[in-house]
Amino acid sequence: MPLASNPVFTLVACAAWLTFCSLVQGAEPTSPESLYYSGKYAEAIAALDKIEQPDADASLLKAKSQIAIGKSTEATKTLNSAIEKKPTAKLYAELARLQFDHGQWDEATANCKKALVLDERQPVARWITAQLHRERGELEEAGAAYEWFVDDFNANDVGDDPDQLYYAGLGAAEFARWTKNSEQFSYLVNTLFPTILERSPNYWPARIAVADLFAEKFNMGSARSEWTKALEINPSSAELFTLKSQMDLTGYNVDLAVASADQALAIRGDYVPALEAKAKAYLADFRPLEAIEALKKAREINDKRQATAGLLAAAYLAADGAKLETDEGESTRYGELIETASLSNPHCGEFFAGLGEGCELLRKYPYAASFYRAATERMPQLVRPHAELGMVLMRMGEEPEARVVLEEAFAADPFHVRVKNTLEVLDVLATYETLETDHFVIRYDPKDKLLAEYAARHLEDNVYAPICKALGYEPADKTLIEFFSKAKNTSGHGWFSARMVGLPYIGTVGACAGKMLALASPSSMPQKYNWGNVLRHEFVHVVNLQQTDFNIPHWFTEAMAVTYETEVQPPDWKRLLAKRIAANDLFDLNSINYGFIRPRDGDDWTMAYCQAYHYAVYLKQRFGEDALLKMLDGYAKSLTTDQILEQTFHTKQADFERGYRDYLVTVVRDVEVDTTADKSFSQLIKEARDEPKNADIQADAAYAYLQRQSNTSARKYAEQALEIDPEHPLGLYVMARLYLSIGDAQKTIELLERATGDRYDRRPVALLAGLRLKQKDYKSAIKLYDRGAKAEPESEEWTEALVRVHLLQGNDDELIKLLPILAAQKHHDVAIRKKLATLLAAKEDWKGAARWSEEAFQIDVADAQAHEINGRAQQELGDKLAASRELAVAFRLSPDRVDWGIAAAEALIAVSDEAAAQEILEAVLKHSPSNAAAKQLLEKIKP
Repeated sequence: MPLASNPVFTLVACAAWLTFCSLVQGAEPTSPESLYYSGKYAEAIAALDKIEQPDADASLLKAKSQIAIGKSTEATKTLNSAIEKKPTAKLYAELARLQFDHGQWDEATANCKKALVLDERQPVARWITAQLHRERGELEEAGAAYEWFVDDFNANDVGDDPDQLYYAGLGAAEFARWTKNSEQFSYLVNTLFPTILERSPNYWPARIAVADLFAEKFNMGSARSEWTKALEINPSSAELFTLKSQMDLTGYNVDLAVASADQALAIRGDYVPALEAKAKAYLADFRPLEAIEALKKAREINDKRQATAGLLAAAYLAADGAKLETDEGESTRYGELIETASLSNPHCGEFFAGLGEGCELLRKYPYAASFYRAATERMPQLVRPHAELGMVLMRMGEEPEARVVLEEAFAADPFHVRVKNTLEVLDVLATYETLETDHFVIRYDPKDKLLAEYAARHLEDNVYAPICKALGYEPADKTLIEFFSKAKNTSGHGWFSARMVGLPYIGTVGACAGKMLALASPSSMPQKYNWGNVLRHEFVHVVNLQQTDFNIPHWFTEAMAVTYETEVQPPDWKRLLAKRIAANDLFDLNSINYGFIRPRDGDDWTMAYCQAYHYAVYLKQRFGEDALLKMLDGYAKSLTTDQILEQTFHTKQADFERGYRDYLVTVVRDVEVDTTADKSFSQLIKEARDEPKNADIQADAAYAYLQRQSNTSARKYAEQALEIDPEHPLGLYVMARLYLSIGDAQKTIELLERATGDRYDRRPVALLAGLRLKQKDYKSAIKLYDRGAKAEPESEEWTEALVRVHLLQGNDDELIKLLPILAAQKHHDVAIRKKLATLLAAKEDWKGAARWSEEAFQIDVADAQAHEINGRAQQELGDKLAASRELAVAFRLSPDRVDWGIAAAEALIAVSDEAAAQEILEAVLKHSPSNAAAKQLLEKIKP
């Protein structure tokens, strides 16, 4: 099958292509060519240096090896020397490629012409000619130059040179993008490039080309598979590690992306794409100063490359702000680059594409959208900016425009995974309904109408005004909110993930892009979650991102959101923090973002939120209550965190970090860390044998054996611990467990009473409390559970145990004291809140009943009982409208509760909503035709 020579894919036969002679299967393993293709560049150079009179091909291979390790000056000398002896098209072409990569365009142009005089089909010269036209903005000439590869491939027999095929593939791929010919992609990855590898297995550039095409489409599984195969051929390719950096960054593995770029630069220090890849990782990590440093190095190598200039402009925008001119009327660094690029090349689409990509990485989505538009306007042939513009518009909530752009992108490239997924999201959204309030636009599946109504009320009544007042900022536009439910055999969480990133999974239930936020509908999740808290958390992001012009780093957005989400943080945070402090495994300001975007495990993710929150607490503690607002003001002025610390708070980051760590120690001073938890069984036993006189170590070994049900060994080590320390709590606990296992309750209790003496160990306290509870000795059980709660205030287990005891006793007063504590620790537990609301209603504490029933349906909006309690509470508090609403909802959710229906109808009549009351009464009579109260009320309100 030939390559397509126009936007309409042709099916002309090409027998020459199918029958061309095989390429060289591979040279001798130690030949210079083999050494080069396996990445042993220095060895290849050494072997070539041994040739007394190298021919043009030997000189060319030596130059390519020198280029591969960043010795461009030496390569230039090698090529010029060979050309002086005997010029060939390949030598001129390679010299032109080198000059193009270093921004020497005039020289590269001249050498391409010389190469083509000698061989008009020379592929490298043809490719560089096309790239020169592209970079100069000569779009018509560039398109014709790419088309040449297609026409040449279809018109000529294919020789034994893999370069001819490889560049034919590159040219065809670019022409396919140029002409929006998506069908070419399949042919390139399935036929052309694989055929090169069949005939020349060591020709790794073809493998990278396939990997790059897959990565371009966000088909990362296939891209990584091809990348791995290329690595097996050549583990020393700068191009290969640059591609890996780009793939790492796609998954927001920022530290890996930097490391991969550094691997590329260690191989080839002057490789500009590697410097760009490193800069992109820095931008994604909101480290514009490091990005500027990398990009300046790239510009020293090649000051004409549009993509580098665009990324540098984005870095300047982040570092200096969005002004094009200073107050004195001089161009800013950012403004100067835009002016220079625009004046020198009216078709500088690559520049604006790079600028847009940089802004997208910085999460400055409004800027990214503007620059992607500029890229597509100046260079319509570009495919990627169309797709990225569509994705950015989705993040901004501009869905109608996004659909138009994404449909164009899909027509040009239907293999693009994120575009395809996002268009499917838009199809789902097309079936959704809209609820608009003063400050929000809520999109929802019709079956989530109740959720949308209550979310709207919560946002307007409890979220918008308090958050905006506290942060001193109101968004200019209404915030778009979307709840995603199950549809088309995909979960609500799957649609939510596709909505935010175009890929099937992200690890949260809610996310914000600055002007919009999305949530997986609680109704579609395996477990309910507190959607009220999540909405508050995400709206803080909306405000912070907009008020800082999207300059706020990830960790501080989370610090702010957690600060304003709830008053009490999850109890496991404190335990994990103590463990991390003991292990000296904390994040700092330079690494904390990785905990959010690429956690090593669930603990990393939790720790990032915990530490971010405590950074906020420490900032206020050290610098005053307004410290957080001062941080926001600094970010709005495009300052980095270390700059804010120095300029606003007059402290170095290192000093701030030391103070923060000292503060964290005070936070966990009441938390006892189990130092044995991370020790292996063999390590515990070795320590016990090495230190036979240490009671703690002997008891730890006994407990380890007990957990493995090795009772004989457990007894041995427990007895050794008690011989050293007769009242050792853990030793006594192990012995008690052993007696319990044989049914000796009396001896068990006796040992546990001793184990729960003056020294505290949670294990004997918990076991003895459980046994007392089983004996119905509630007083003793409560005393023990109280002791545990006082010793470990950060643990919810003791509070839960106390609640169980008081439930058994029917002690409502104690439950009313304990349940709020437990509710604060368990943010997503609806049962706790319902129980508390029920108890408070029985005590006629209507304000409390209203509060806790509302919290209950902010977890499960379809909980009828929570609405009914809230309705009664609102009646008693005098809010007739709220009462009628809640009682009506309660009945609609539980239509068999005719008593609720009567109450709802009465409440609706009280607010003169006879139509709604009639509807409910008719529903009551349908369920209970003889209900006298319903008949009487219906008769009363009928005209």
